[in-house]
Amino acid sequence: MLKNISRRDFLKTSAVMAGAVFAGTKGLSSDQGAVAAPTNHWFKGNLHMHNQWSDGEPLPQWAVDWYKSHGYHFICPSDHNIFQSDELRFDGFRFENPPSDRDAFRGQTSLWKVISPAPGWPKLTQAHVDETIERFGKDSVRMITVGGQTYVRMTPFSELETQFAEPGKFLLIPGYEQTGGCPNDQQVHVNFINVREVFPYITAETPKEILERTFAKGLEVYDGQQYLFTANHPLWRYYDYSPADLIALPQIRLFELNNNDIAKGFDAHPQGWKPEQFWDVVNAYRAAHGQSLLLGMGSDDRHSYSEPPKAWSVVRAASLRTKELLDAISAGDFYASNGLDFEEIQFEGRTLSVKINVREEGRYRIQFVGTKKGYDPSSRVVEVEKGPRCPARKIDVYSDSIGTVLDSVEGTEGAYTLKPDDLYVRAKIVKVAENLEPDWQSKPAAWTQPYC
Repeated sequence: MLKNISRRDFLKTSAVMAGAVFAGTKGLSSDQGAVAAPTNHWFKGNLHMHNQWSDGEPLPQWAVDWYKSHGYHFICPSDHNIFQSDELRFDGFRFENPPSDRDAFRGQTSLWKVISPAPGWPKLTQAHVDETIERFGKDSVRMITVGGQTYVRMTPFSELETQFAEPGKFLLIPGYEQTGGCPNDQQVHVNFINVREVFPYITAETPKEILERTFAKGLEVYDGQQYLFTANHPLWRYYDYSPADLIALPQIRLFELNNNDIAKGFDAHPQGWKPEQFWDVVNAYRAAHGQSLLLGMGSDDRHSYSEPPKAWSVVRAASLRTKELLDAISAGDFYASNGLDFEEIQFEGRTLSVKINVREEGRYRIQFVGTKKGYDPSSRVVEVEKGPRCPARKIDVYSDSIGTVLDSVEGTEGAYTLKPDDLYVRAKIVKVAENLEPDWQSKPAAWTQPYC
């Protein structure tokens, strides 16, 4: 890790150090997120969402407009195993609907999807079409009826960008989610952010092999490009990959802290880890071994737009440009949130200082969380047999000495100075209530990145 380097000097060299891909960069954890230049701003964004290009409910323009009209500054429409290109096609994630007369689509571009007479995942219904027409007008949706089936054109990324992007106000970043799993149905999903080319999902016997080989393939395919690689929702469907997998793969620097819970129909194991503990287990090991720390993203993974968003990331950058946002994320200059905001995050010397941006009255708490050098690194495996409320799994169980509250402050400002026996520290802010949930399910809350 880099030692004794100022934030100002770090930012001067971050683009060079980040190179083509942040996910493989080493040495960014030491002084990430320290004092930012006065001209920097906080930008709210979501790098994981879906629409009818795969299995999200709304049409693409309706989904993008939802984020823009709800105060987001940047998004990545990250649909499953597909990029929103201009290529003419009739198939995608879990659907294939070739027309009986392809000549009707001569000269057309993009993906065309059939309107289904009945709702169901991941179908396109007339209601989805109607809501878009109501919002944007009858000319906003292009349709062709062939052989009794009505096809709807999905708006490609280039046209979405033209329609919605506004310099300094709203930015679209290209990308996709690569989805699939192991033979035992452990789902291992990753996002590639700021890419326009898709390569096929890589299958393997274990989640670790999939993550390792997919990361390496990304380096090959996207050589020379600046992009982000994120390991998505480890808890979904049911403890699908473990902290041990990311301990073994220090090249992976981003994971989704806030995203999907355990899949519906399954019950959490009483000894199973939660995402915050997952995060601390990995970072305790990485900090103890001089490796770059794992950074936590707030993500939405939005499919249905009828419920409130789950989480988002807020990035500190000088301007709303893709390169600057990716550089800031690479430097760990962002936080995850599901309802609260930081006004200030500073890490100078060995002191982490935070201030809450208070938007409504209430009782607020700042927790400084970390792990001591003398922690117990051992783990044991709980074997879960397949049952009516769970799939078969091997769940790693770790010591309670990992990820403890080092200090707690009641109020809206606080600071913590790393002790000689602290491996790292991160801050979590919550609005205190009687029904406040622990771990990642605390709401409203926000999380800084870890610092060492």
